Amino acid sequence: MKFLTLGLIGTLSTLLVACTAPNALTTKTQSNGEMSVQTRTNNAVLLTEIGVDRVNMVNVGDLKKIALGIKNQRFNNKHFSYKIVWVDAQGIEVNPEGSIWKPIELTGREIKTVQSLAPNPSAVDVVVYLKK
Repeated sequence: MKFLTLGLIGTLSTLLVACTAPNALTTKTQSNGEMSVQTRTNNAVLLTEIGVDRVNMVNVGDLKKIALGIKNQRFNNKHFSYKIVWVDAQGIEVNPEGSIWKPIELTGREIKTVQSLAPNPSAVDVVVYLKK
């Protein structure tokens, strides 16, 4: 009985961690100016529910600006949070205090655009985190 209880607690804690683990989308600007996008996931269920529909990055003076289309891939409403973290060419976070979790709600199949302006000229790429 004790073994069964420990097994159930372990399974439940694994499920709870999987539900809160964030997904991440990373941009990488190449030396020729081309940008690649990579998705990493710790939560496969969230990846099937929420996705990034488009990524547009432009220069605004010395700074970069990114616009992301976040898409609800399901037909029911979704409530979750996102955070956009700017990084420099070496992948080091720029202005860590400036990146906060922001709540977002999407109705079924809705796409909302979120934007962020780089905090300074050394910020060249972003890591976008999504979590429930």
